[in-house]
Amino acid sequence: MNELKRILSPIVKRQQSWRTWNMFLYWWGALAIISGLILIRSQANLPVAGWAPYALTCLLLIGTFIITWINSSSSRFDYQQLARNIEEKHPELHATLLTAMEQKPDPKTGQYNFLQRRVLEEAKTAYESSQFNRMIPKGRLFGLKLLLSVLFVATCVCLGKIYTLPNNPNKQTQAQIQEDEAEIVADTQLDKVEPGSIEVERGTPLAILAHFKNRGPTKAELVVTKADKTTRRLELTKNLDDPIFGATLPFIEETFSYYVDYDGKKSETYQVSVYEHPYLDRADAFLEYPNYTKLPDRKVEDTRRLSAVEGTLLSYQFKLNKPVSSALLTNDLEEPISLKVLANQPVAQLPPIKLTQNQIWKLELTDSAGRKNKLAPRIEISVYPNKPPSIRIANPRGDQQISPLEEVDFAVEIQDDFGLGNYGLTYNVNGGEMKDILLGKDASANTKITATHLLAVETLGVEPDQLINWFFWAEDTGPDGQTRRSYSDMYFSEIRPFEEIFRQGDPNQQQQQQQQEQQQEGQQSPNQQTEELIKLQKQIINATWKLRRNPDTLSKDIPILIQGQKEALEKAKVLLDKSSDEKQSEFIKTIITNMEASLKKLNEAQGNPKQ
Repeated sequence: MNELKRILSPIVKRQQSWRTWNMFLYWWGALAIISGLILIRSQANLPVAGWAPYALTCLLLIGTFIITWINSSSSRFDYQQLARNIEEKHPELHATLLTAMEQKPDPKTGQYNFLQRRVLEEAKTAYESSQFNRMIPKGRLFGLKLLLSVLFVATCVCLGKIYTLPNNPNKQTQAQIQEDEAEIVADTQLDKVEPGSIEVERGTPLAILAHFKNRGPTKAELVVTKADKTTRRLELTKNLDDPIFGATLPFIEETFSYYVDYDGKKSETYQVSVYEHPYLDRADAFLEYPNYTKLPDRKVEDTRRLSAVEGTLLSYQFKLNKPVSSALLTNDLEEPISLKVLANQPVAQLPPIKLTQNQIWKLELTDSAGRKNKLAPRIEISVYPNKPPSIRIANPRGDQQISPLEEVDFAVEIQDDFGLGNYGLTYNVNGGEMKDILLGKDASANTKITATHLLAVETLGVEPDQLINWFFWAEDTGPDGQTRRSYSDMYFSEIRPFEEIFRQGDPNQQQQQQQQEQQQEGQQSPNQQTEELIKLQKQIINATWKLRRNPDTLSKDIPILIQGQKEALEKAKVLLDKSSDEKQSEFIKTIITNMEASLKKLNEAQGNPKQ
């Protein structure tokens, strides 16, 4: 039997530990509950006996000692019951353990016989194979220990709180009651109401606070009366320890009055008036187009962006939320434009103004109280120009050489954004009088017109080496309402001899000429110099013609023209010095005279007539 007890010893110890810790759990739990109830009573100002913490401490110590003593000896343990529990958990043992527990040695010899030892050996083998000592897992034992630790700490904390309770809670409660009664004796008095009479912006919230003296009322209400005499009540709430009651009106829309009603009394009546900043509600534009556009006048409703041709008369009517004392259209570059304000009407008007350039205005409003609009709306005007007619020459293309008997076919495409007036061709012969040829008139807007003319050169009586310069023109109505003429580029037609005879030169003469050219090494012949001079002078004439069509670039371009004319004049003088032909010299002298006259005119245009 001693051998079997040694085998069952781990199980016995674990069973004893489990029973001991469960007894501690019940005992300490009961004391923790009692301590908690005592603390709850103390929070409710109920009396707690002064000896209560000491009694609980004694019960904790005595109970712990008794539970420890009861479970200290293993001799009191019932091994028969332990065997029954093991057999219930492990029926495969077939009562081997119970049979082994019932075996007793021979009273004379104190020894077991063979069969008894056989039973004990089988019980030992069954123990090693089934591991009875795992009947109570270690995890459960550890969890129970952890719970007991928390419970013991909680019990000690509760006992410590009980020790700190006042000795005579009844006296403290009585003093508190007396203090409350003293406060009740003092009457509730309203100190002030915030914000009182005030002016607030429409749509904003308003917080109303009632400050009391001595103590707060049992009930306080905010009574609001609107302009139509309707009344509503809002309960004022107290959020802090101070005797301050308040409520918030989330959205102020109209004027009203209010007072505070408390404990059958009421405060004075306060007025709340409502204001709002001026703002633009609607903007209607009126456009009066120039006569030359042939467009009907137009009204554009509720717009802050529009486009119109230059010269259009624009007027605006701004509808506002309220009457204002002044209204301005401002930008960063020009003086502000004052708008006409109608008395006692929420309207501001822009008198008709002529549009000449793009505009971005800001509308600034000021009411009678000096309040300005929070956001200045933008008014954007896009002004597109009245473009001159578009002239594209289809035939002939550029300068050309023609015979005295040739017929020249002229063709041009013309278009204008608001319609054409007269259009035609102008030419002169060898610097003579300019002759206009009318090709057509009165074309509608944005319509491409093709005009043609056949010029019989034979009728002009031209001679070889003479020039015909020509250009196209078209008329429309400018932004000022006057007829405006636009021109194409100027081109030249050179009259060549009717017959040109080409002969084969003498080979010896050609060889001598090649040797001379090699000796000169890069020096140009008189003919080449003459051609380059003619080319340069044509460029100067065309540039002068473009400058006449677009005089805005005069100050920038005329110095270049003067410099080019001086270079051409110097080249002409060089040719005159080299010329040995009397007829050619007279021709070059005429050219020099004309170049000098041209240079004088250019200097006068620049403002230097003496040069």
